[in-house]
Amino acid sequence: MTGSKILVVDDQPRSFELIQKSLQSEFEIDLVDGPAKAWACLTEDPDYAVIVSDLHMPLVDGVKFLATVKNRYPSITRIIMTADGDQDAAVNAVNEGEVFRFLQKPVSIDGLRAVMHAGLAHHRSLDVETNVLEETLEGSIQLLVDLLKKLRPLAFDRSRRIKRLVSAVCAELGVPDRWDLQAAAMLSQIGCLSLPEDLLKSIFAGKNVGATKEMQFNQHVTFGESLIENIPRMEAIRRLVSWQRKHFDELRLLATSERDLTAASILSACLAYDRKVMSGDSPEDAIEEMQRSPKQFQGRMVEALATIVISTKTIKELGVWELRDGMELKSDLSDQHGSLLVPRGRTLTHDTIQKLQRRGATIEEPIVVTVAEPQFDRANSAE
Repeated sequence: MTGSKILVVDDQPRSFELIQKSLQSEFEIDLVDGPAKAWACLTEDPDYAVIVSDLHMPLVDGVKFLATVKNRYPSITRIIMTADGDQDAAVNAVNEGEVFRFLQKPVSIDGLRAVMHAGLAHHRSLDVETNVLEETLEGSIQLLVDLLKKLRPLAFDRSRRIKRLVSAVCAELGVPDRWDLQAAAMLSQIGCLSLPEDLLKSIFAGKNVGATKEMQFNQHVTFGESLIENIPRMEAIRRLVSWQRKHFDELRLLATSERDLTAASILSACLAYDRKVMSGDSPEDAIEEMQRSPKQFQGRMVEALATIVISTKTIKELGVWELRDGMELKSDLSDQHGSLLVPRGRTLTHDTIQKLQRRGATIEEPIVVTVAEPQFDRANSAE
């Protein structure tokens, strides 16, 4: 009964045991005697549709508990029980926990049955609404990504590279490859729409552009945040985009959950590593420098990056017809007259390779590239 489970939280569960037995043929009900055990249930299996919580419990009252449930699991329908007519408590429950219904104790079997059916119906209606919003959200993100690809292809290439790195780090750490983290990786460079192409060419070629232009480039984060802040349900993505240049010490203060801290730390580390390599550092040098900065980068993120980028890549010298999508240029790619065609650090795309192959014999060979070994390829295949 996926998506139809009900969690009842009451510090005196015996009064509910008879009711639970009476309703077990109709509902899948878990009964616990306090918030601590409720959190254990939610951590193990967050797929609850409804939570029914007593108002007055030791240590944490029902209003505070349901308010936290709302923040962590907003799709769960919340119902509160009270043995008194405390109107102030009722107002707090509505304002803080956004409860769906109240139940007056003692609770009858018929009354509980009706409220549980109503709670499940409410949860299903929210699921339908959520699916529609998610489809709309995906369309909005794709529109922005397509715009970036068309107008600022260098920034688009970087966002694809960051997305691959993020997926690989998630796989290495054994953490879920979150959809909002993937979206934030793809939108991390969306603010580059506000920057001139010449500046991006210089930055992404690893050139020293000076302090003023460097500051101008860094403004892409603020502009990117402004582009997405008014799109519904983009709050988590907006936060990750806006935090992309924050140090780990700063992220520990900003993030309100371990889940968000992990996601923000992964994105920040991947972007920092990529920028160092774009500037001419070898993967080994980039990782070593990051390891020396524990206040800037979380140690386990850097170690995961090291495993991915150092041990899973090989350097090859290839002809233009041997190039494949996903290979990364180890050195500048020029024609036989010395004109720069593609700067080092760029990840080759299908379109770029086709353009190079059309130039054929004019390309200076061999072309030095780094090629991902199977471990990194598996991470990429999740795209």
